[in-house]
Amino acid sequence: MINPLLLQTFLSLSETGHFTRTAETLHMTQPGVSQHLKKLEAEMGVALFYRHGKKIELTPAGETFKIFALKQHEQEAALRESLGEDSPHQGECKVACSGSMAMQLYPPLLELQKKYPGLSMSIEAAPNNVIIDAVKNDTFALGLITNKIEDPELSIRKLGHEELFLVLPRGRDHSWAELLDLGYINHPNGAHYANQVLEKNYPGDFKDLKEIPQRSYINQLNQILLPVSHGLGFTVLPESTVELFPDQKAIRKAPLANAVRETVYMITKKHKPLPNRYQFVKEVLGKTLQRTISE
Repeated sequence: MINPLLLQTFLSLSETGHFTRTAETLHMTQPGVSQHLKKLEAEMGVALFYRHGKKIELTPAGETFKIFALKQHEQEAALRESLGEDSPHQGECKVACSGSMAMQLYPPLLELQKKYPGLSMSIEAAPNNVIIDAVKNDTFALGLITNKIEDPELSIRKLGHEELFLVLPRGRDHSWAELLDLGYINHPNGAHYANQVLEKNYPGDFKDLKEIPQRSYINQLNQILLPVSHGLGFTVLPESTVELFPDQKAIRKAPLANAVRETVYMITKKHKPLPNRYQFVKEVLGKTLQRTISE
């Protein structure tokens, strides 16, 4: 690699054609300028200048070398500019969240990308513990989780909440006996959701989800309500997932005495500020959830 100081001296010499003027421009001594040129010519193995007394001019090799030096100078300037630039309209935005939130958030984030084509949206659905590790390991810059944590590496703030619904086939009652008869349609977050809703609304009956027959299991979020719509069981899901199911006439949300809401928390690296482009992402998250909670 060519020493950038030697390149700078060479370019100044090629512009001024004079050792003294170059020394003044670069705040060097004239012998220092001469030494730089000798080192550069020795490294290249060719003479870069003709010397005519105090004046100099480029040799053919020097002319070729000047093209290279100028390109290097331009590339360095562009690199410095890009390093100092934090454009709100350029770059990849990486967000990890639950599957239900991914379904809800991905469409408006794509609309944001259409508005600013320089942005690239990367959304990954994952459970809370995976999201936390992904943010800590810089796999994702921003994560949305539903359990409050204390971690010295992370910043956490309340962003909004999602209501959990007990969903039944249309025409079926939500009595405890009816739930036992129906059985449960399980999914990756099924136990976590069901425990919260059933404990709060069936305190005298519910002890453990294992006591309720499991009729089916599916890990495809958009398919969880399909067996419910066919009368094969009940399940518990966030509001956003329920609202996206196409056959709303085949299902019903049970009118619960005690609503259960999961708070949504946004997590980021504590000592690593998000790039400017994430400001747009955070605005979309708040607007889409529509239930912003102040910090």
